[in-house]
Parts: sequence; C-alpha cells; structure tokens
Amino acid sequence: MNKKITKFGVQHQLSPIKSASMKKFLFTILVFAFTLQGLWAQDAQFSQFAAAPLEVNPAMSGVFNGKYRANINYRSQWGSILGEDAFKTAAASFDMRFTGLDAGDYFSVNVNLLRDEAGAAKVSLTKGNIGMAFHKKMWDGQFHRTPQYLIVGAQAGFGQYALNANNLWFTSQYNANTVSVDYNAPTNEPWVTNAAPHFNFNVGALWYSILGEDFSIYAGGALQHLNKPNVSFYDDNTSLQQKYTGLLGGQIPLTREISLMPGIVAMKQGPAFQSIFGGHIRYSNHDWWEIALRAGAFMRISNKLDQGMHTDALIFSSNFDVERWTFGVSYDINVSDLKVSTNRRGAFEVSMSYTQPNNGRRHEIQCPKF
Repeated sequence: MNKKITKFGVQHQLSPIKSASMKKFLFTILVFAFTLQGLWAQDAQFSQFAAAPLEVNPAMSGVFNGKYRANINYRSQWGSILGEDAFKTAAASFDMRFTGLDAGDYFSVNVNLLRDEAGAAKVSLTKGNIGMAFHKKMWDGQFHRTPQYLIVGAQAGFGQYALNANNLWFTSQYNANTVSVDYNAPTNEPWVTNAAPHFNFNVGALWYSILGEDFSIYAGGALQHLNKPNVSFYDDNTSLQQKYTGLLGGQIPLTREISLMPGIVAMKQGPAFQSIFGGHIRYSNHDWWEIALRAGAFMRISNKLDQGMHTDALIFSSNFDVERWTFGVSYDINVSDLKVSTNRRGAFEVSMSYTQPNNGRRHEIQCPKF
C-alpha cells in the first residue's frame, strides 16, 4: 500500500505490492473517502460530550456541585478493523471554583489536556489549555426563588501536530523492477513530521436556571480556535479552522426518583457539521450517600460536504453515580456507509469524574446535571 502525505491528510494509492491485510487496506480507503478533507483542521470529538465539558465549552468550568472536579476520558474508534492503528483519544481536566466578591457570584480556574492519535502514520495532536470563568448569579424579580447563572469563560494554550513517517512509504521509494520499497531512498516530500507548536484561544458562554429539585435547563455556545493558528506540515499557512459549538439540555423530573435528561450539541468547523442529540433516563435514591444510574441513547448526524446530511452513528451510553464519583461508558454503532466494512462496530468510550464536596456544605451552589 502506497501512502502519500498531503496537507489535506493521507492519500492512499494502489501498488503492485500485496498487502498483508486487504480488508484493512480497503477499510482505510473508505475511511478517507467518507471523512472530511482538511483532516488536520478538524478537532477530536467525544460521544459523551457532557463528560468532557472543557472540550465543549470553556464556560462549563466550575459548573458542578462541589469544590473541585477532575475528569478523565478515553475513546477508541475502528479498533475492530485497524487493530493497533485504531483512532485513540484521551483527555484529562481539572477545574476549581472560588467565591466571588458579590454574594452568589463565583469564578473558576481550569486546565485540560488532550492527546489524539490516528492511523498507521500515528497522526497525533497533543495540546494543553488553561482557563478561567466568571459565574454571575442573576435573579428574576417575579421568580426570585429561581436561581439563574450566566457564565463567561476563556481558555488559552498550546498544541502540536505530529506523525510517524517510519510507517509510511512513498512513490519515489517504490522500485517497479524489483516490486519492492527502498525505505532508505529519499521521499522527495516537502513536509516535516512535526508541525510547529501553535497557540490557541477559545471563548464561551453558558446560562442555566434551577427550576426545582431535579429540574433545570441550560444553554450555551463557544467559539474555539479564535485566532485560527497555523498547523501545517508544509511551509505554508494551513490554519486550524474556527469551530462554533452550541448546546442545550436540562433535567425534567418524572417522579421523585426518576428524571429525563435530554441534551443536544451541534458543532460547525469549516465545511464540517456534526450534531449529537438524545437523552438519558436517570434514577436516584436521593439519600445523602447518593447512588444514581443513567441509561440512554443518542444519535450523531453529520454532513458529507456537498452530499447533504446523513446519520453517522447510534450511541448507547450509561452512567453510574456514587456520591463523589461518576463512571460512564458508551458504544457507537456505525450506521453510515462504512457499516459494511466495520460490521457496524464504531467507537468504545469510557469516562470518570470525581467531585470534591464543599466541606460538608453539600448544596452551597445549585448546578444542573449534565
């Protein structure tokens, strides 16, 4: 298999050399046929978007019922077909909230890290951000017992794209006479395997209202890569395109123990659009040592550039809450044009979150559940 790096990603061309795994080869062709051009300019995504809040919106910093919070996320996609070359994404974040100058106001600080790696070329992104957010408490004169907050947040940090060229070979290295590849021959490719580190800046806003016990609503939006940094492997200016994100959701009580938690997130980055929507049903025992279980389903839709919208995957997920801890697991069932090659197997994802209580003052601030 002949792979050629371009500024738009990895292109694959047939060669007389027989691949050890034709199925893997054909699947790789399909992946790049149905994914977006401008591969370097697209962000990694989590199906459990609410479990990676700082990847979605910097204004979600500090929106939890406690003193500080730590999150860990891991995602593996196409592992059933690509094996060790599966697309892998890992993220970690930490945020802490502090009391503001006015009663009811808060501010928070945060840090989040992400590592994304894809394919045989090990195309990777390593990034880190630090940020802060301000939480302003608002009151409605008519419904003065309904707490509402408006939050604005910002993040700044650095990232770097890289790849492993040792796993690739190029047209100039192929010898038609011997039907073999000379890996010592020059590639004649005008690119580098490590793009220059880039600075990144994100902003966002979030509003939420607590309407009652297990009854809330939230809405927000974010603009990421505000400065459109250069992330090219070439000596040119290939920018990381700005990403616009909107989210909406809440919690609706059905009984004292059972509630419905709908949610939707929509993202647009350059020509690419994607949305995940659905919901969980949550059961809680409402004891001081709270134990809760959530289960639900989501759908992801996206565009195929000039071919319109299509359903990409069905996502089944569940969460288990044990007082300070939340554990989540989800699986993407592929329903796109790749379903034949993948046998409908998509991505496996796990998450874990820990929240430190407020020194016994459990309800110091009311926040929605995500």
